Amino acid sequence: MRIQIKTILAISLLFCPWIANQTLAQSTEPMPLSIQEAIDYAGQHNSRIKMARFDEKIAEQQTNEVRGRGLPQANINGNFEDRLKIPLLVIPGGIPGAPDGGDSGNEEGIGIPMGYQYNSGLSGEVTQMIFDPSFWVGLNAAKSSGQLYQQQTQQVSEETAYNIASAYYQVIVVQKQLQLLRSNLESTEQTLTTTQLQFENGVAKQVDVNRLRVNASNLTSQIQQAELQLEQVLNSLKFQMGMPLTQAVVLSDTTFNFQEDNAVLADISEDFYKNRIDYQLLQTNLDLQKLDQRNNKAGYYPKLSAYANYGYQAQGAELGLFATPNNGWVDYTTASIGLRLNIPVFDGLQRNARIQQSKLKTQQLEENISLTRQAIDLEASNALTQYQSTLQRIEAEQQNVALAQQVYEVTQLEFREGVGTSTDVVEAETSLRQAQNTYINTLLDLYVARLDFEKAKGSLLTYLSSL
Repeated sequence: MRIQIKTILAISLLFCPWIANQTLAQSTEPMPLSIQEAIDYAGQHNSRIKMARFDEKIAEQQTNEVRGRGLPQANINGNFEDRLKIPLLVIPGGIPGAPDGGDSGNEEGIGIPMGYQYNSGLSGEVTQMIFDPSFWVGLNAAKSSGQLYQQQTQQVSEETAYNIASAYYQVIVVQKQLQLLRSNLESTEQTLTTTQLQFENGVAKQVDVNRLRVNASNLTSQIQQAELQLEQVLNSLKFQMGMPLTQAVVLSDTTFNFQEDNAVLADISEDFYKNRIDYQLLQTNLDLQKLDQRNNKAGYYPKLSAYANYGYQAQGAELGLFATPNNGWVDYTTASIGLRLNIPVFDGLQRNARIQQSKLKTQQLEENISLTRQAIDLEASNALTQYQSTLQRIEAEQQNVALAQQVYEVTQLEFREGVGTSTDVVEAETSLRQAQNTYINTLLDLYVARLDFEKAKGSLLTYLSSL
C-alpha cells in the first residue's frame, strides 16, 4: 500500500507542472470579442449595472413592504412586574357598610393595597385594515418606484453600451494606426537598405542614408508609443466591461471602412423623444409626484380597522408561575373584538401645506419635461448635422490618402532612379502617414457621430444589436 501511494505521489509531482501550464494557457487564451459580445459581458459583470439591479430588487421588496400593510397584523405582548411599593386605594371615611364600621385598616387615611407584589400577563391582538385610501395610493406609488428603478437600470445599461462602443472603436483606430506605422517602417527600411547599397557603390550620399535612418528611428518610436496607447485603450474597454485587465482579448469586429448609410438620414419621427430613457424617467417621476398629491389628500378620509385580542393576567404575593397555599394566586383572562375608527379633524393646516407643495412640484416637473423635449430636439438635430458633416469630410480624406499614396510611390521610384532626393522620400512618407492618420481619425469621428445620433433618437441599443 505504501509503495502504491509513493508511486501515485511521484506521478502527480511529475504531471503538476504540465497541468499548471495547461491551466495557465487556458486562462490567458485570447477571448474573441465583438461589440455585442462586449455589451453582453458588461451586462453580467459591470459593477454599475449590478448596483442598478440591486436597486430594482430593493424596490421590489419595498413594494412587498407596502403590500404587507393591507394584510392582517398580529402581535403578542408579555410582561412581568415586581411591585416594590404596592399602590394603595384610599377611601375617605373607610368602606361604607363594613361590619367594623370602617376599622380593620380601612379607616380614613389608611389605604387598601391594590393587588399583590408580583404581576405577569400575556396578550395577543390581530388587526385588519378595512378602509384606508392612502394604502392603495401607497401601493401604486411603490409599483411606480419599481418601474423608476428599472428605467434607471436601462439608463445605466445604455450609458455603458455607449462607452463600450466608443472604447471598441478607439481600439480599432489604434490597431489600424499601428498597422500603418509598421507598413511604413517596412517600406522605409527597404528604401534604407537600397540606399545603403547605393552609398557603398558610390551612387548615393551619406546624408541620404542618415536621413532615412532618422525617419526609420522616428517610425520605430511612434510604433512603441502606439503599442503603449493600444494597451491603454484595451484596458479602458475592459474596465467598461467589468473584465479583469489580465484577460487577453481579440476584437472580431475589425472591419473599419467607410460605408454610407442613407437610412440614417431619414426623417425622425415626431414622437422619437418618447424612446429616450431620460424622458421616460421624468414621466415616471411626474406620476410619482401626482400619487404623492393623492396620498396627501387621502389623509383627510377616515380610517377603519377591525381588531380581536385575548389576554391572560396573574398576580401573586410570592414569586412564581402558579398558585400555592401562601401566595394568594389570582389569575383571569380577557378577550374582545371591535372596530377602530380614526377621523382626522384638524392638523393645523399641515396636510394642506403638503398638498400645495406637491402641486408646485408637479408643475415644476411638467416644465422640466417641456424643457427636456426641447433639449432632445436640439441634441438630435446637432447630432444629425455632425454626422452629415463628417460624411462630407470622409470623402475628402479618402481622396487625400489616394493622392498621398501616389505621390509617395512616384517619389520612391524617382529616388531609386537617382532623379529624386531622400528628402523628397521622407516628406512624401510623412505626408502619406498624416493623410492616413487623418482618415482613420475621421472614421472614428464618423462612427462616434453615428453613436451620438442613435443615442439622441433613443435607439442606441437597437442600433448596436444590429451591428
